[in-house]
Amino acid sequence: MPAHKLVLDEVIDESFKLVAIHCSVEEYKLAFLLNKHLDLRLSRSRRDIDFQIRASRVLFALYTFEDQQKYCNFYLVSNFSKGEYRTTPGENSLFGETEMTVKKTHLLPEFRQVDFFLKIEEEGNEVSEKLLVDKIKEIPQVSTAYFIDIHQIKSKENLIFD
Repeated sequence: MPAHKLVLDEVIDESFKLVAIHCSVEEYKLAFLLNKHLDLRLSRSRRDIDFQIRASRVLFALYTFEDQQKYCNFYLVSNFSKGEYRTTPGENSLFGETEMTVKKTHLLPEFRQVDFFLKIEEEGNEVSEKLLVDKIKEIPQVSTAYFIDIHQIKSKENLIFD
C-alpha cells in the first residue's frame, strides 16, 4: 500500500499581508500606538503563541483585532522572545548542577532584524498597503515599516495563530 504524504505548503493559506516593524518599545506600547494612529482596537489575546524549541517552551505575546466592517483580522506579534534553557553541567563545573541560560529566539528566524510583525488577514483587498505603512512610519517611536513578500518567508507555519 503506498504511503500518503501531506505537503505543508498546500495547507497554509497565503491570503494575508505581513508588515515588518522596526521599533524599540515594548509590545503593549506599540499596540497602544497602532491603536491610536491606525484607529484599531488591538488587545492582548488570552492565549500566547507558544513553541517547544530545544526542550524549552518559548512564548510570544499576541495582540488581535477583528475588524467587522472591513472583514479583516489584525495580529501584532513580537519577532523575538527570551526563553530559559537548561544546560547540562560541564566537567569544569564547580557544583555539577544544571544551569539555566537565557537565549533569544525569533518567530521568523530569516528576519532577525525585525522587531514586530503586523499580520493582516482579509477577505478582499480593503486595506491599502501604502497608506497603512505610511501611517505606521508617522509614529515617532517606529524606525521603519515595510511589507514583506510572503513568498520570501521560509517558516510560514510560525504565522498560524489559530
